[in-house]
Amino acid sequence: MKRFMVIAMFIACTMTVFATGAQEADTPAADTGHGETELVVYSTIFAEYAEAMKEGFEALHPGVTVNVLNPGGTEAMFKKLESEAANPQADVVHAGSMINYQHAIEMGLLEPYAPQAPGFKSSIDVGSSKLELSHPENYYHVWSLMFTGVMYNQQVLDRYNLPVPKTYKDLANPIYKDQIISANPLKSSTASSNVVAMLQIYEDDAPAIWEGINENLPYYSGSSSRIYTLVSKGEFALAIGLSRPALVAMNEGYPVGFVFPADGSQVYDNSMALVKNAKHPNLAKEFIDYILSDEMQLKGSEYLYIPVKQGVMDPSLPVSLESVTADMGTIYAPDPALAEANRDLIQDTFGEYIRTKGTK
Repeated sequence: MKRFMVIAMFIACTMTVFATGAQEADTPAADTGHGETELVVYSTIFAEYAEAMKEGFEALHPGVTVNVLNPGGTEAMFKKLESEAANPQADVVHAGSMINYQHAIEMGLLEPYAPQAPGFKSSIDVGSSKLELSHPENYYHVWSLMFTGVMYNQQVLDRYNLPVPKTYKDLANPIYKDQIISANPLKSSTASSNVVAMLQIYEDDAPAIWEGINENLPYYSGSSSRIYTLVSKGEFALAIGLSRPALVAMNEGYPVGFVFPADGSQVYDNSMALVKNAKHPNLAKEFIDYILSDEMQLKGSEYLYIPVKQGVMDPSLPVSLESVTADMGTIYAPDPALAEANRDLIQDTFGEYIRTKGTK
């Protein structure tokens, strides 16, 4: 935990030096030859980062306006994309896991594009796994990483004399009754990624574990971001979520920590893609290259998004991929095919849970 508490300090001390070098060596040049002056990006990324990418891209493309729209969660974003398939309103879809993008590919919503950003590689090694950063046919590309796991509030655990859970399976223990919160897996890519992680780890035994965890939840949250607030403020002991928001809360001084489950933690990616029949395809391609540039990889690390480009920053820095994964157990790469094959199982199981428990 202490290692993550110093992330902000390290970044503040080093980012200026790294960012300066990145802007000199790897800033995409403005392209005014195609005549496009507007770009529409659907993104569920939080507001500060969204504003930073908007301002950065507009500064490199004078006269271009970037409209970043958040449809209200990853599942809602892709449903909106699907509803507009005959007349696309977005040029780029940004954020959400490759698992979500796999379904969008099958629905015919995306178009391939091979990034031209210097230094970007289509796959990298993460622990003992090889993480594919690009779809084999270039339908999507990963631009940042987080990891699945469990956020906890130490004060609440102490109050009820509860241990810090070590595995996903621990969350099914009745001692955690009414002390766990999760977002709705049918609407939240955060929650669905943890569900798929359990499928990867436990295979056919996963539904029984889901059942035990469901018994310990009083309800499902309709908002992914709210689960971290509820734990930070002590309304729940545990949240099934992602590493980045928990680390942000730790740096803000809340009495919280994050467990990378000993039974395995899944890489959670933020991906992006070109929308099929986009109205501004040239700007969309330039935007994808910009997000993968050294400049924006480093900008993302300021917000604790782990860069995917090797060599973009000192691996000893706490926000680097090498540093974050150093003390983790088994690391699972996302498996879009597994998620898609179990889509009906997940929909049916959690549809029933949510009808019974409700959401808030």
